Amino acid sequence: MISIEEAFERLMAAIAPLPPVEVSLEYAYGRVVAEEIRADRDVPAADRSAMDGFAVHAADVREAGAILRVAGEVRAGEPAPAAELPRGEAVRIFTGALLPPGADAVVMLEATELGSDPARVRLCEPAERGQNVRARASDRRAGEIVLLPGDPIHAAEMAALAALGRPRVRVHRAPDVRILATGDEVVPVAATPGDHQVRNSNAWGLRAQLRELGLTARDGGIAPDDREGLRARLREGLQGDVLLVTGGVSVGAYDLVADVLKGEGLTVLFHGVAMRPGKPLLAGRCGDCLVFGLPGNPLSTFATFLVFVGPALRRLMGYTRCAPPCLKATLRAPLARRPGRTSLHVGRVLREGDGLVAEPLPSTGSGDVLSLVRANAFLVTEPGKEPQPEGSTIAALLWPEAGHR
Repeated sequence: MISIEEAFERLMAAIAPLPPVEVSLEYAYGRVVAEEIRADRDVPAADRSAMDGFAVHAADVREAGAILRVAGEVRAGEPAPAAELPRGEAVRIFTGALLPPGADAVVMLEATELGSDPARVRLCEPAERGQNVRARASDRRAGEIVLLPGDPIHAAEMAALAALGRPRVRVHRAPDVRILATGDEVVPVAATPGDHQVRNSNAWGLRAQLRELGLTARDGGIAPDDREGLRARLREGLQGDVLLVTGGVSVGAYDLVADVLKGEGLTVLFHGVAMRPGKPLLAGRCGDCLVFGLPGNPLSTFATFLVFVGPALRRLMGYTRCAPPCLKATLRAPLARRPGRTSLHVGRVLREGDGLVAEPLPSTGSGDVLSLVRANAFLVTEPGKEPQPEGSTIAALLWPEAGHR
């Protein structure tokens, strides 16, 4: 049994991002950039007005009260006037419109007055060079880098790619993930279970955790606790990039997953992690497929996905930062610690004043999936005999949807 830190290092060392593919912009959201994205031209491509108002020579408006002749107007979407703006004149201009040649400032409309003579404008404040002007190349110069390999594509990146004229972009391929539940006691969600049975909540929880990463999965159903039936289902799952197997990885007489996978050529990265819940976790490679044997208890499945599976998938997707966010918070109640194992406690992190507080939530153990519904984090205690005291600082692993709980 190895520590969480050693297991994580072994896992990350065994994974490389999946090869790049080119996709249309429509399908780029949620993927990770696999090339340098550079500006195809200066952004903005020319000096533009940042306000509705009047374009002027700043030297003509050194003091408030200057009166200039109005020489016309420029609207957004029109080419800039060909002629240079003469000194002593102003041009009515609208937000986003190109500045006429020679103009170097814009006085906003609210700081101007038009009298009885529409050909004259009074400027009620002084102007400085560059005032209310988006200068050419002030955002990026042609050829400058905007996005780097490893940058995830979300709403801001989608807008940037569109602005740069990138209808297609190279991204890392999304992994083909497959899920297989095991155990004679596991039945479909729609079934009415007997007292000796449980519904297959793990597969649904995993599919939701995958969706939070922008991924989908093929559901391999429920495999029985017999070698031949399990082997057939595992062989189907091993055709993907990642196989998530729930249950059957502990040391019981009917925990067959590890042995059957080894018979299929599994190279084990680790089997057993000094953590609670999630101790029986198995990780390895079988050919080109990355395999996780997740403990069958739903709290363990949820926790091991957050700590190990999610980061591994991010690595495959091309992310450079893969670990779940970890924050420091003030503990509101004592928490038990366990000798020899790092413990993940169901909890809730809240902002209070200028800091964060961590509230432990009641849970009966690794089978208590219902304790997750009010939580938004795991509170981490290091191995030890004495409880972690109230008021101490604790590490909190936030869940992806933490801000919505």
